[in-house]
Amino acid sequence: MQFKSNIPNKITIIRIGLIPLFAVILLADILYKNILSAFIFGLLSVSDFLDGYFARKKKQVTEFGKLIDPIADKLLISTALIFLIGKGVELWMAVAIIVREIIITAIRIYLLPSRIVVPASTFGKAKTVVQSIAIVFVLLKLPFSWYAMLGAVFLTLVSGLEYLIRIRQMTGNKVINTPNIITLTRFVLIAPFGYYLLSSKIQISLFIFAIITLTDKLDGISARLMNQKTELGSALDSFTDWTLIIATFILFIIKNYIDASWFVFLVVPSLISGALKVAYAKRTKIVPVTFISRVSVSLTYITIISILISFGYNVNFGYSFYLMIATLVMVYLTMIGYIFKFLRLPKKTLKKTAIA
Repeated sequence: MQFKSNIPNKITIIRIGLIPLFAVILLADILYKNILSAFIFGLLSVSDFLDGYFARKKKQVTEFGKLIDPIADKLLISTALIFLIGKGVELWMAVAIIVREIIITAIRIYLLPSRIVVPASTFGKAKTVVQSIAIVFVLLKLPFSWYAMLGAVFLTLVSGLEYLIRIRQMTGNKVINTPNIITLTRFVLIAPFGYYLLSSKIQISLFIFAIITLTDKLDGISARLMNQKTELGSALDSFTDWTLIIATFILFIIKNYIDASWFVFLVVPSLISGALKVAYAKRTKIVPVTFISRVSVSLTYITIISILISFGYNVNFGYSFYLMIATLVMVYLTMIGYIFKFLRLPKKTLKKTAIA
């Protein structure tokens, strides 16, 4: 997929480049900020229709344009929603829309090596129009802006389901299957978990965390029982684990539950292990998972739960420190295990990949 310098693609690139300007205006303390930000947002939204119009009229529709155009829309919408949280957009509305966009975009990018491009549907374009109108309503503080956002959320979720159905029809069980849906649910739950943790509603965040950890085993069991174990599922499961763990420890530091040094000692080997897993998977087309890594993740989850219980129920859980030490040891053992696993790859595989 190559970038072609034509009018539609140039308009899309310019639209992406102007998104930071829109964000700066939202943050600035200037007169008529709402009107100016609504004007810029409207201008960028209209340019979305212009690039599509020129692409069809001049017959300059490209694979690059099919991919980058919806990404530009998602960047603009997501930026607006993030900066408008608490200013007419509720947190759950922003999370619902942004998470949906991330999931669909990630699947599209994943399918690129297979030369499978999922173009924007009429339903998806209608969703973008409704989102844009709702955001303009919020920016201008017009009546019924809350209901407009509610309609946008509903249409976003429904269109997301429509995309998943189309992707399932195009790829079968390779992408959209029961285990991957369970893992995606785990990933989506990270946002409300973090929100309630920051809001000091520890009991609710602990309940959500328990659901995430329990379903971590459920997706693996369902993959084996239904014979739907895929490379994507393994990678997505690992990515969800790392995202949850890293995000949780960052939140613990923000809440002063742990010292920042713990985060450094835990994250550095985790990142090295992640890089080794990616390199290994790239060379063998298999996502490696070791017994030690599974124990490490499980122990990390237990440690997180112990810390949440300590601060959520004001219980002096004396074992939290020792659990942190044990987790630290297992994380480094996991890193060492992946290093040896990577080094044991056949030399022919290493040489072939290096040439490629």
